[in-house]
Amino acid sequence: MADDGGRSEGARTPPRADGPSWWFPLLCGAGFGGRLSYEMIRSPLTALYAWHLGAPTAVIGLLVAAVTITGIFVKLPAGSLADQFGFRRLMLAGMMVTAVGPFLYLLVWFWPQLLAVRFFHGLSTALYAPAASAQVAKSFPSQRGRRLGLYGAAENAGVVLGPVIGAVALAHLGFAAAFVVSGGIGLLALLTILPFPRDAPVHDGRRSTGEVLRVAAQGVRQITGDPAIRLVSLIEAALYFGVGTLQAYLPLYAQDQHIPILKIGFLFGAQGIASILFRPVFGVASDRVGRRPFVVAGIGLCATVLATIPYMGQFLPLLGLSTLFGLGTAMVTPATTAMIGDIVRSRDFGAAMGVFGSLWDAGHACGPLMAGVLIAWTGYRSGFMIIAGVMVTVLVVFLCSNRKSPAKETHK
Repeated sequence: MADDGGRSEGARTPPRADGPSWWFPLLCGAGFGGRLSYEMIRSPLTALYAWHLGAPTAVIGLLVAAVTITGIFVKLPAGSLADQFGFRRLMLAGMMVTAVGPFLYLLVWFWPQLLAVRFFHGLSTALYAPAASAQVAKSFPSQRGRRLGLYGAAENAGVVLGPVIGAVALAHLGFAAAFVVSGGIGLLALLTILPFPRDAPVHDGRRSTGEVLRVAAQGVRQITGDPAIRLVSLIEAALYFGVGTLQAYLPLYAQDQHIPILKIGFLFGAQGIASILFRPVFGVASDRVGRRPFVVAGIGLCATVLATIPYMGQFLPLLGLSTLFGLGTAMVTPATTAMIGDIVRSRDFGAAMGVFGSLWDAGHACGPLMAGVLIAWTGYRSGFMIIAGVMVTVLVVFLCSNRKSPAKETHK
């Protein structure tokens, strides 16, 4: 890939030394706690609570996706602003929303109110995630895949436990208790991020808000103009097109099959366990043998699983399929995130991760929205099959791109 405004392939960039890593366990702890709180409510509580409030089937997808819709619009500027103001400030703002958001669900009585709370709660990961990923990618250039894999595994530990703890709280104590537990965990995550080292000055002198925003906008335009970044972001969006569909409608499908609420939580827990165990493994492997093979295998596996789920009505087959889906996501995400790090220059990591996160969230939001309409119209089998077909179509676009590989591995 030709040089573009200072960016070049990782293979052409002189290797940089890794930064100090004492703060890395701290960041992983905050990521774990934040995700645990967040995912307790995302799956399966939101879908079941929306159903409890009387929301129509087609609208439930919107209610689940609302947090992700927030991310579409916020992650892109948030990443670039992190380059301007520093990573810690954006991470701290996101964690504040993580701590406050769950308590707002206690005030919800009608599903339109739930929609408003979901939009606000989406600021949590929209502000935190691009800054945290950019901090890791920037600080560990020689171990980028491994460190991103480890950080992703820490977050996914929360993804594993969140649905299980949420389902246990719901089954034994009710919705209100589940929201309170989620809020308490969010407060602990906020406390974990407080000792994180303060940001070093990112510019000399004082600049007006307008100047800072102009610089941020310029960085975003440069990043979005890179076709390689758009292509990598598109394939991650395709993955989360399927992830969002499962988060919204697997709980309702399982409930239709008379699977108890507690076991529904374990379906999502199994998916997360597979991701935790294999993300670091696939991250290291992508550093050594290349990113693209894991993208292809992971998308193919996830699409196959998604198309198969509506043909299974028992808990154990669904548990196995959920585990395989988690394995597929573990293949894709460390590779795509590392691809972004391979492409960009260090000054643009925040903007790049913001663009990546926004396009990823676009897929994450569109999955439940499209699935809700399809399922209400054609049923689960046809609806899930069409979603899987969209994922495969994007994979074909990725493979047939006439561009050079979007990210050369830094070790080559």
